[in-house]
Amino acid sequence: MISKPIFKQSLQSNWKLWLIITIVASMIISGFIISYDAAGYASIAEAAEGTAFSNILSTLTSLLGSLENFYKLIAVILGIVYVVFTANNLVVNEVDSGSMAYTLSTPIKRSSVIFTKSLYLILSVVLMYTVISLAGLTASQLNYNNVTGYAINEDVEAAAKMLNHDEDYLSERLYLIQKDENVMREAAIARDMDTEAYAIYLEDVIRERSFEEAAEIITDERYDIYDDDDDMEDEDIEITMEELMEDPGMILDSNDALAAGARVYGLSTNDYRKIVLDEMNDLESSEEVEEEATEEDEEQGEEEQEAEEAAEEEQEPQPTAPQEAPTPQRQLTEDNAELLLQTVIDSSATALNLSSDQVSENLTLLKDPEALVLSTQTTGLNEEQITSMANHAMVSSARSVDKALEFDVETYLWLSLGLLLLILAMSSIAFFASTLFNRTGMALAIGGGIPFAFFLITMIQQLMDSADGLEYITITTLFDTDAILAGGEFGWGLVALGAITFVLYTASNILFTKKDLPL
Repeated sequence: MISKPIFKQSLQSNWKLWLIITIVASMIISGFIISYDAAGYASIAEAAEGTAFSNILSTLTSLLGSLENFYKLIAVILGIVYVVFTANNLVVNEVDSGSMAYTLSTPIKRSSVIFTKSLYLILSVVLMYTVISLAGLTASQLNYNNVTGYAINEDVEAAAKMLNHDEDYLSERLYLIQKDENVMREAAIARDMDTEAYAIYLEDVIRERSFEEAAEIITDERYDIYDDDDDMEDEDIEITMEELMEDPGMILDSNDALAAGARVYGLSTNDYRKIVLDEMNDLESSEEVEEEATEEDEEQGEEEQEAEEAAEEEQEPQPTAPQEAPTPQRQLTEDNAELLLQTVIDSSATALNLSSDQVSENLTLLKDPEALVLSTQTTGLNEEQITSMANHAMVSSARSVDKALEFDVETYLWLSLGLLLLILAMSSIAFFASTLFNRTGMALAIGGGIPFAFFLITMIQQLMDSADGLEYITITTLFDTDAILAGGEFGWGLVALGAITFVLYTASNILFTKKDLPL
């Protein structure tokens, strides 16, 4: 069925275009990854909010999200260029030029000719996007070490030099940084933080990683237990880090989970057990505080209502001596925290004769004595509250950068597979047109026009919020990158792309085998 001479001839005729597209796409995805600036792109996305480009730029807040634009736009257009010209060169160009007559004059069957050519196009596309995907994985691993381990940031790089450790070794043992004050200081400077905020950040990261490692162990153990239980779904078996934080007692039931969590802290299992017990006590205390606060709010509401009723019953209110009203203490809440932080930044900028952007880029300036004086006067907060707010802002900013650099290999592979299936579907359209028509111009117009039209519709969807109905007239929406990144439902779209590819390639083989050719 497969003709080696035809496959070799197809390879010799098209390898240059394949190589150019593959190299260009690999360089672009590597460039996307290497040049990714988590903090900078977050600012750009925030500035573009509400504009026509907000849909495109909103994904820049994570490394994989920034690659979404490569997968939806750049990789698609490069793939379309390759499959359209290659499909036409494989079939209709040979028919139009007359070289197909020579090929079919050989003992090779017509069915073998078209099957081999279609197989070449499919395999070349698969190989192309496999190489591109591997280029992305390699770039991310070499630049951030986030494919096989935790991402390496500036603080780990600085600490690794001082401690004379490998960066990937230290990234998994952050507790080594905690043990040396000088290393802590240099690492904090590298992350644009002071030592106080960095210590909070480091403790937060270590704590979260210990729960993450323990959750993976517990999940594996639960899979072993419920492997034969048909009533248990994967989502019921899996224990997430968030679930474990809400119920840390589960760690105590697994020696392996305790060992994994202890390893992150650099502690013995018994010492880590005490940390878990403290976590459980803190959770119980916070729940009791919440219950007491709720009860106090209810009692206070009842007292205020009774006071109002008593005041209404008094016909002649007695005059009271004027009293000096106490100065209210400003309270920080989730609702006003963002506004108060911006006010503190603006006040600090005024006190230090800087711009607000300069202060935002270096939040340690919020703790400057002169800045603290003006900020307390402007906001009504005390210095302790402002210092706590500054620490929280610095830690939150650092954690957002860490989050942005996380690399979920499974999500990345689904993105790569979805892109591959989309380009294969596009190639089937171009190949079908190449077998349907006998003139290169018509085959290019149809086989290239339809994929390019699909691409343009995607561009319009990206730029226009009101273009809701367009998703029904393009197959590009079957490759739902948003759903893949969010962990939503996307499987049926990929199945549909696979079905389109199979049907059109099968139809192309049948059509070419049975049609009359102008030989």
